[in-house]
Amino acid sequence: MQGFFVGIYDLFQKRKFVCWALFFLSLGLWAILSFRVKLKEDISSMLPDSKAIKAMNDVISHTQAGEQVIFLMSFKDSTRTDPDSLINAANDFRAELERKCAKWIDTITLQVGGGYEEALVDIFQNNIPLFLTDKDFAQLDSLAQPERIRRTLENNRKILLSPESIVFKRLVAQDPIGMSGLVWRKLKSLQFDPNYEPYEGYLFSANEKRLTFFLKPKYKANQTGQNSKFFEAVNDIVDNWESKHADAHLVYFGGPAVAAGNAIQMRTDTIVTLSVTIVLLLALTYYFFRRKRTPLLLLVPVVYGGLMGMGIVYLVQGSISVIALGAGAIILGIAIDFSIHFLSHARHAKDVRSTIAELTHPLTIGSFTTIAAFLSLSFVHTQILKDLGLFAAGSLTGAALCTLIFLPHFPLGIDHSRQKPTVFDAAAKLHPERNKWLVLFIILLTPVMLYFGVHVQFDSDLMHLNYLSPRMQQAQDEVSKANAYALSSVFVVANESNEEKALEKLESTSPAINYLVQKGWVRSSSDPTLLFPSKAEQTKRIARWNNFWTTEKKQQVISDVNKAAVELGYNTEAFSAFDNTLNRSYHTLDTSAVKVLKSLYPASFSADNTNHYAIAALKVPQEHRKEVFDYLATQKDVTITDKQQGALQLVNILNNDFNHIAIYSSLIVFFALLLGYGRIELALISFLPMVISWIWILGLMSLLGLKFNIVNIIISSLIFGLGDDFAIFTMDGLVEKYKTGSNKLISVRAAVYVSVVTVIIGLGVLLLAKHPALRSIAFISVTGLVCVLFISQVLQPFLFNWFIQNRANKKFMPFTLWSFLKSLFAFAYFFTGSMVLTVAGIILTRLWPFNRNKAKYIYHAFVSKYTWSMMYIMGNLRKRVYNLQGEDFKTPAVYIANHSSFLDILVTTMLNPHLVLLTNRWVWHSPVFGAVVRMAEYYPVADGAEQSLEPLRDLVSRGYSVVVFPEGTRSYDDRIKRFHKGAFYIAEELKLDIVPLVLHGISYSMQKGDWLLKDGNCSIYIHPRIKPGDERYGKTYSERAKLIGRWMRSEYEQVKEKNETPAYFREQLLRSYTYKGPVLEWYCRIKTKLEKNYEPFHTLLPGEGKFYDLGCGYGFMSYMLHWAAPGRAFTGVDYDEEKIETAQNNYLRDDNINFEHADVTSYELEPCDGIIISDVLHYLLPAQQEQLLERCVTALNDNGVLIIRDGVAELKDRHKGTEATELFSTRVFKFNKVENQLHFINRSFIESFTRKHNLQIETLDFTRFTSNLVFVIKKINDF
Repeated sequence: MQGFFVGIYDLFQKRKFVCWALFFLSLGLWAILSFRVKLKEDISSMLPDSKAIKAMNDVISHTQAGEQVIFLMSFKDSTRTDPDSLINAANDFRAELERKCAKWIDTITLQVGGGYEEALVDIFQNNIPLFLTDKDFAQLDSLAQPERIRRTLENNRKILLSPESIVFKRLVAQDPIGMSGLVWRKLKSLQFDPNYEPYEGYLFSANEKRLTFFLKPKYKANQTGQNSKFFEAVNDIVDNWESKHADAHLVYFGGPAVAAGNAIQMRTDTIVTLSVTIVLLLALTYYFFRRKRTPLLLLVPVVYGGLMGMGIVYLVQGSISVIALGAGAIILGIAIDFSIHFLSHARHAKDVRSTIAELTHPLTIGSFTTIAAFLSLSFVHTQILKDLGLFAAGSLTGAALCTLIFLPHFPLGIDHSRQKPTVFDAAAKLHPERNKWLVLFIILLTPVMLYFGVHVQFDSDLMHLNYLSPRMQQAQDEVSKANAYALSSVFVVANESNEEKALEKLESTSPAINYLVQKGWVRSSSDPTLLFPSKAEQTKRIARWNNFWTTEKKQQVISDVNKAAVELGYNTEAFSAFDNTLNRSYHTLDTSAVKVLKSLYPASFSADNTNHYAIAALKVPQEHRKEVFDYLATQKDVTITDKQQGALQLVNILNNDFNHIAIYSSLIVFFALLLGYGRIELALISFLPMVISWIWILGLMSLLGLKFNIVNIIISSLIFGLGDDFAIFTMDGLVEKYKTGSNKLISVRAAVYVSVVTVIIGLGVLLLAKHPALRSIAFISVTGLVCVLFISQVLQPFLFNWFIQNRANKKFMPFTLWSFLKSLFAFAYFFTGSMVLTVAGIILTRLWPFNRNKAKYIYHAFVSKYTWSMMYIMGNLRKRVYNLQGEDFKTPAVYIANHSSFLDILVTTMLNPHLVLLTNRWVWHSPVFGAVVRMAEYYPVADGAEQSLEPLRDLVSRGYSVVVFPEGTRSYDDRIKRFHKGAFYIAEELKLDIVPLVLHGISYSMQKGDWLLKDGNCSIYIHPRIKPGDERYGKTYSERAKLIGRWMRSEYEQVKEKNETPAYFREQLLRSYTYKGPVLEWYCRIKTKLEKNYEPFHTLLPGEGKFYDLGCGYGFMSYMLHWAAPGRAFTGVDYDEEKIETAQNNYLRDDNINFEHADVTSYELEPCDGIIISDVLHYLLPAQQEQLLERCVTALNDNGVLIIRDGVAELKDRHKGTEATELFSTRVFKFNKVENQLHFINRSFIESFTRKHNLQIETLDFTRFTSNLVFVIKKINDF
């Protein structure tokens, strides 16, 4: 990717017009598409996609009741009861509202029924069949009996003689038998809440101390512009009214009022916070970058990304929630992070091209992981989060591309000579990761935060995201208290494409609701289908009526009525209208009747563009709530919900969504890091601080009582995205330092600190806001970013340094995860075995009452077998024991061995149970295996060999041999040091043979001072015994110490020369290039395998001397050939500066190997013993090729060797393979720089050159598929 974006930069530098044309055309295209996006203002998009939650939202938001504002009027004196005065005061208030706010008001409802009382009488009397159920017809049959008719008429006569006779006369004339009473009885269902009682048509509390009335605004709740003006006027009217009615109190509450209050406060907060943010950001960017144009430059990728995000939204779905778009503004905090890093790196880079090369990897990986994390929001259940994810992904993609492609061509105005250190630069030079107390603080506090973090809760009340002024808060409390009965209702919601079908669905549940009422599980219900049946049901009831009233039955009932009327003194024509009631044709309700009946159920009908809802409310005691939900769950056509059910589902969905976001984001980020760095270790070191940061954030939220909500989940995406970027940029700085030694970490940290402060300013100023959603954003974001910054800047460098950099500084091989786990297992096995052996030793050597010597031998056998198992259980160690003369360990002797590793103790004691060691003080007192050493009768030699003679004499008499490391201490450089005389003194005094043990490969397997167990070859050479009388090695123990030491060093060098070929060092080479980029590591693996670990070059070069590797690349061959023969001093030369920096910064480089950045065509060669030119000549022009060879021959000492390996053009069939490899090397992967066309050499050219200079030449062919030949040219001095 680096070469791709650098290549684009080079192309646009040459073709500026193309660059600017592409920029403005693409910007214009995204802008055009952006303006076509349809903005949706539906606040329900914040709700998850759940039937119960959606149904509850429809009950609250879309019904007529949900669009109303409720007013509560009462006396300040809570003991006063005067409903008439409240009615007069309410009418005054209504008059004032209508006078000043008529343009914003749809209706004001002071009286229940809204003046439809007379209309209801006409509807019920003229449409009796439409309101009668099957149960009603059973009662109707009893009403038509003669005796019942007589009693009814008798009761009616008494009522007609009362003052109410005028109203009642018409009703009795039409229905003398009382059929309409079955209908009027259903009106009782309207009194759903027992806390309310009608008083002269007004709605009062049961104690008549509080009057309730309603107002429906002309504008929807989401039209906050008009409603804001309206409610500001309402507040003034309420204040004036209360000043005139000093003894009364008036509050109002409702969705439109809350929405308007939110809009007003949001507008005020935005102005304040945005003003402060702009001022602070301008000051910050000018302070850090010292350029006035910087703020504009920072915004270029942000604006481009924002327009591209909107354009992608249009292309994908065409619309976006306004709320998602507003929340998407926080994405600017991430987008601006890209440009901050670019401009910050540009302050320190030598040119813009270098800045692009440095930033490509971290910016592409960082942006990809963040974009992918936001795209994971598409898997959640909330539309607003899906919208946000798509918009954020598009915006960040655009911002990243703009930063790498277009921003470099803007006039940056960077003047390195005018750069002044800032407080961010000073902070970046600090090393908090070196403070052990900070690291310990993180380690100890993380489990505590984890404990509290698992208890973090989710807020199910979306009202907590609303701003409520003190007036609204007081009103909400009073309204909630007054409507507690209704607010605890269970709702049965039927949803269909039209109102008629919705009513039919709701009607299907009526039997179930009636059953629940009969069971006592439902105290009361408000079912609109009782008084407003569907048309299908109305038609059925008309048919049932006609079937019930046969001609004979009608005549009989009319006759019975007339007969009873005469007997009771009624006028003979009193009930002539009853004949019309029975014989008229009935039809379904007309539109005027429908309007009246629906007005009785303002909370039972809801509709939007595509859906219609019919809603029944049930009052359910808490103890029967579960039974009601379980029973109604069988009703498949409706949704059952209540506030509690909606809250539970909201919590569950938010919890699941958050977990899904966390899981998806984590997997995406981790695998992107793994792919980007190519090493699971770097991925874990980058990822672990993010995980710990989240543990801290969750823990702090739990401790501070903060709960998760929709807004917090959005902020979590922001924090995760920024934390991801911080970790990636920090890791890139750490890797760059480890790879080339260039400390870019200071500029990285400075950019990170500026980015954090920028986002904290942008979001932290929201603490100045009063809106709870904005304050929630501020607190969580600031807390989260501080946690992410602190942990990433302390823990991530600490882990990298401990795992990699600090080890390299000590010339220790860096850990890999596999080597770390293997070493950890080995030490765990060693520790466990030591504990077991300690217990066994106490039993066998201290407590065993019989034959102590035999018990001690058994213990020695246990120790020997355990150390053998320790060595052989580690399969990564290849063990070889070369018993050169069949040593059987039966005759006591002094075994001497070279000592360079802790493993020396294990490999010697595993050989035989009869071996005991002389140890130093630290082994004797070791808390892990010191007890084993003491009980195994190993003897400390701290006080000198003389003091150990008697204890050793006893051991020898029991058949044991003594193992001594004559060097006294382990060697750091794998060379045998001077031998101390103690071992030879003991052998002389005890008349014992000396058995030399040469140990090879053990020092590499576990280096002194390190506990990494490498994949090594452990060889043990057991040499023949040296008898006490053998004078070839001296007569005295002092002479023997010198001569045997000299002999062992010689033997050891022969073993090293035999075993330590380049292949022996392959793992060492690979590990020295690990963590320097995935491509480089795999290039090293493949290259060394193809080159057969450079064994052919090893055999062709002398073992000592000064050598050049021209075109050395990353130095693979130079290191391998030097390690295989330390007497070779190598200088590597290459045109690619990055390769030279990488090779020179290898942690295993010593003074005999150096690398220089130079052009081989002009590089001055010093006299040397050998030169290697491998795969270089074809990059040079023919004239340059010959000039280079001339200078090489001149620089060679006598008998020096020049090795040339290159593709030979004559081998046409094989040459295609060479050309293919060069295509991949120079064009695809761009490992090698090329300025000219390739000019492959001819074999004849090399042979002609050697003849010209009187050189010996040997041509070697090691390949089958390429045309590469090796020319070994020797400079022979014939004189």
